[in-house]
Amino acid sequence: MRLRLLPSSFPGSSHEVSAPRVAAQPLTSFVVEGQGAGPLAVDAGSLGLVGEPAEMGRIAGLVLTHAHIDHVASLPMWVEALLSLDRAPVRVHASAGAIEALRAHLFSGSLFPDFEGLREADGRPLMELVPFLEGSPFELVGFQVSAFPVAHPVPTHGLLVDDGEDALLFGADSGPCEALWQVAASSPRLRAVVLEASFPERMQAIADGSGHLTPATLAAELERAPAGVRVLLAHLKPAYREEITDELSRRVGDAVEFLEPGPWVELAR
Repeated sequence: MRLRLLPSSFPGSSHEVSAPRVAAQPLTSFVVEGQGAGPLAVDAGSLGLVGEPAEMGRIAGLVLTHAHIDHVASLPMWVEALLSLDRAPVRVHASAGAIEALRAHLFSGSLFPDFEGLREADGRPLMELVPFLEGSPFELVGFQVSAFPVAHPVPTHGLLVDDGEDALLFGADSGPCEALWQVAASSPRLRAVVLEASFPERMQAIADGSGHLTPATLAAELERAPAGVRVLLAHLKPAYREEITDELSRRVGDAVEFLEPGPWVELAR
């Protein structure tokens, strides 16, 4: 199994000039490949901005953790890219709550056309929003995917993605979350957990109120991490990334690995 955090910033932008220690991550999208499984995208913050349509068309499936804009911003562009490859209906898997938000706000006709209501000449809908159920694993492009609720203000789900040999746990956007560690403890093939650290500790009240972690709360969460399981970190708010990484180095040392946008990370033992 391997994982890639897709880039969400581009050469020539101001943050690249100062060569930050951790590349900016304003948008969130991951791609996972497994043994005979995938490629599966998790979230679509920058999914529709990276590469030409043929490259985007390699993605065999997409599942969303939630409908906040940094996780779905380029979803319409990705759907359009796949439609150009005659992939209708493009299926997007998400919770019922996230689907409700996408229908009401993104594919509403105001911000973007209603791709569920539009049809190809042969009657196929352009897009299908497919709900998943908590606690009911479902098969998606060769993976078994299990969703569980996490601590965030809108309907948000962590995801266990398992190819039968290795498993990867996405914590999504979340504050401290008991359910995540229960899933981790019951997953014998678990190789890595993807977590976040969105705000520095001076903004703890904002992090708590918005369902995010700081280095302090992340450090407390790491006490629950199973032995031998890697902890991969993403979703550092760009404006605070250097402050966050400095605090993390003092709090947890090398107990976490920062996901750099672009390269693949090999996870199989």
